[in-house]
Amino acid sequence: MKETNKNSTAVIIGAATVALAGGYLLRGANVGAQPTAGTPAATAPVTSAPVVATPATRDATAVQNAFAQVSAAAEPAVVTITTERKALRPTSGGSENSPFGGGPEGRNPLEEFFKQFEREFGFKPNAMQRDSIRSRFHEIQARRGGGLGSGMIYRSDGLILTNAHVVAGADTVTVKLGDEREFKNAKVLGTDERTDVAVVKINATNLPTVKLGDSSAVRVGDWAIAVGNPFGLEHTLTVGVISAKTREVPLNQRSPGDYLQTDASINPGNSGGPLLDINGRVIGINNAIFSESGGNIGIGFAIPINTAREIADELIKSGKITRGYLGVKISDVTADTAVEFGLDPNTKGVLVQGVDANTPGARAGLQPGDVIVAFNGKTVTRSAELQRLVGSAVVGSTAQLRVLRGGQTITVNARLDELKEETPRTTPGAPTTPDNDTTTSPTALGLRLRALTPELAREFGVEGSRGVLVTGVVEGSPAAEVGLRRGDVIERVGQTTVTTPQAMQSAVNSILSRQSGDTKRVALYVNRKGERSYITVTTEK
Repeated sequence: MKETNKNSTAVIIGAATVALAGGYLLRGANVGAQPTAGTPAATAPVTSAPVVATPATRDATAVQNAFAQVSAAAEPAVVTITTERKALRPTSGGSENSPFGGGPEGRNPLEEFFKQFEREFGFKPNAMQRDSIRSRFHEIQARRGGGLGSGMIYRSDGLILTNAHVVAGADTVTVKLGDEREFKNAKVLGTDERTDVAVVKINATNLPTVKLGDSSAVRVGDWAIAVGNPFGLEHTLTVGVISAKTREVPLNQRSPGDYLQTDASINPGNSGGPLLDINGRVIGINNAIFSESGGNIGIGFAIPINTAREIADELIKSGKITRGYLGVKISDVTADTAVEFGLDPNTKGVLVQGVDANTPGARAGLQPGDVIVAFNGKTVTRSAELQRLVGSAVVGSTAQLRVLRGGQTITVNARLDELKEETPRTTPGAPTTPDNDTTTSPTALGLRLRALTPELAREFGVEGSRGVLVTGVVEGSPAAEVGLRRGDVIERVGQTTVTTPQAMQSAVNSILSRQSGDTKRVALYVNRKGERSYITVTTEK
């Protein structure tokens, strides 16, 4: 579990949990199981005519029957996946009773689950049953460090789709089918951390399978049916709707997002299970939840099945995923961004925040401040869209980008490299040379500036840069408020390259003059010891 801070909403990265005895709670705390002492045995239910029979109840019964039929069709192909590690690897921040770490405000996810179980099913496990469950969990945890999740058979020869985090770090993977057969030492054919998709193979044939649907055809408001093993409760089915599409949730630092959001109840242990439509077709792989307690609060996420299918096909073929690489830093163009760059407020596209040296983007001539509006003929309006298009493009192919630059639309051709793992970057500190006299008065933004000469570039450690050197920042000024500092080099104002203080001030005035109101904004492209990015400065009358 990952928490943003002690009192904020936590993100369960996937809804997998460490090993609980599959179905143990149902066996030890089964509603309608053996009656306790002093309680009369329940009589058999009597079949009778409906108490209410109206067109509305008949319609509701038809929907109810549809859910039951979806369950009957899908559940034989939904599997339980348990993993084992040779040594226990404790989860940081976890509590002794919690299978996935303690929640904020000292809440225990397992206790929260007991409460949720009571609310939804009207049954409260007694102290003995709770202790038995905890004891069983600790027994399993002491014997093996591992996890429990879900999966789905999507090919009858034993190919199973699940989440990468379900099988991550496992020494052995065991798959349990709906008919109680177990396959130990299942083979992980490949995993992809960026999309959190994995393919597992068991040695079996003629297996029941799920039917893969088309996630691009899903609509907000469509029925969504989740099947899996939450908290070890095997073959649990929950129902909701699709709450949102193409949800860009940063579940990990590399993920491009594009999730389906649903209020169908997803809990730890559901990871890797199918999210189905009302026709029983798989539209997503259950993947993650937002939660304060570790239990479901109605905000769950699934990987679209179209994405998962593409990843699975490549994993089966080569065991790994190769992705195209352009080498640019990007962000969405919003109405505010367009104003800051002096663009039409209605501009849509993806802003190039920076271009890394010796990359396809640099070799193709892309520049900071460019707005990419199409990639290989497909319109892009969000950075996540461009990420996915570049990533899915063939390595070594030449991509055609349509770019807005300086009021003109141009075409840029870039031959894509293969994406490699990125190395962390550090931000250099500010120059330590003593403050020198400047040749300019402070600008309206609060900057003292000088044209960057070779001598100054060497002094400030920015050799190879072209632009305007910041030699001083007025305390309390707009520039100071956004963190600009002495030694920064301003290379662009919006999309305009600047090399003198006068040119910079002219470009700033041009952008500010197009804005109305008391608050105005301008984007400056800043080089700080080789680290380049846009910084927005806000001025007020």
